[in-house]
Amino acid sequence: MAPRWRGLYDAPTHSQRVLPLTGVSFICTVFDKRAYLARVIDALARQTGPFEREFIFVDDGSSDGSAAVIEECTRGWPDPVVILRQSNHGASAATNAGVRRARLPWLKLVDGDDLLVPGATAWLIAAAAATQHSFAYGELGTYRFDDPDPLARAFTAPDFAEEADGLTRFIRNVPCNSSTILVTAERYWAVGGCDERLVSPDAALFLRLFAGGGAAHLDGPVALVPDQAPRRLSEQTRRSRYESVLALYYLVTETPGLDRRYVGLAYRRALSRARRFHRAHGGPLLSGHLLRDLAGLLRVPRAPESAIYQALAAFTEDGSTERPSTWLPGAFRRPRSDPLTAGKG
Repeated sequence: MAPRWRGLYDAPTHSQRVLPLTGVSFICTVFDKRAYLARVIDALARQTGPFEREFIFVDDGSSDGSAAVIEECTRGWPDPVVILRQSNHGASAATNAGVRRARLPWLKLVDGDDLLVPGATAWLIAAAAATQHSFAYGELGTYRFDDPDPLARAFTAPDFAEEADGLTRFIRNVPCNSSTILVTAERYWAVGGCDERLVSPDAALFLRLFAGGGAAHLDGPVALVPDQAPRRLSEQTRRSRYESVLALYYLVTETPGLDRRYVGLAYRRALSRARRFHRAHGGPLLSGHLLRDLAGLLRVPRAPESAIYQALAAFTEDGSTERPSTWLPGAFRRPRSDPLTAGKG
């Protein structure tokens, strides 16, 4: 059974506050995560807080019996549990599918092999309430896959602060994933939710959320990622880097009124990331990626979209800007003409 509220959040530099009585929908996306699910679900059951809750699991075409594990581990829970099953459309599409079924005002996103720290949701709600933001996030820690109880150690509630300009931070780098996010359903859909053109929700979702305003930031881990997980999207380096630059392209081309400062940051970040990756993976020192990166240090062109798009070629095996079909979820593995004109995937 899911444990109930155990105490109030008392951050080191903030007075104790009673959390607002509100509801949280936990959205957990799963694709062949059978080996992790017992601990992931146990971590969900350990979430503290006096709020209504529901748990929505989206099995994104697993072939390893993940859905059966979810059913077994959540049997008898006092809170509503929904298990959705769909063909493999990717984590972004799976997240949106789960959110569409959510009925509570707050969303806590969880990847299928990440462990939420027991106080994570309560801390995030407290930080959001104190800063009057509809979006809060924290940092990531790690756990060993061979650790029988990674949550047995003590976790200290981290300090939090308002982050008015998270867009600058997340254009430069995406230091955490969607398992660190708490956001209202209203804000989630206001920015378009997860971009289903990308497999991973992380980079694009953070960029979309911060393009829509500020957030509360917790300066400490609220979720733990496994130290060894070969199926994680983050370990599929070429696809991960490709999608991070494609997310920057979409930010620049699809965000009305985006300040030129952010356009310049995205432009320089895409070009420098492409140049470094291309060189680190055996590309010649003198290349178009190097020349574009050097040019970007001097000035940002009035229309930088083309250069950002060309940077995508640094991450594919054949130097093409086209996204390989093998990088797509199973439901979309067919030839594509171009990532800018392709359908969702």
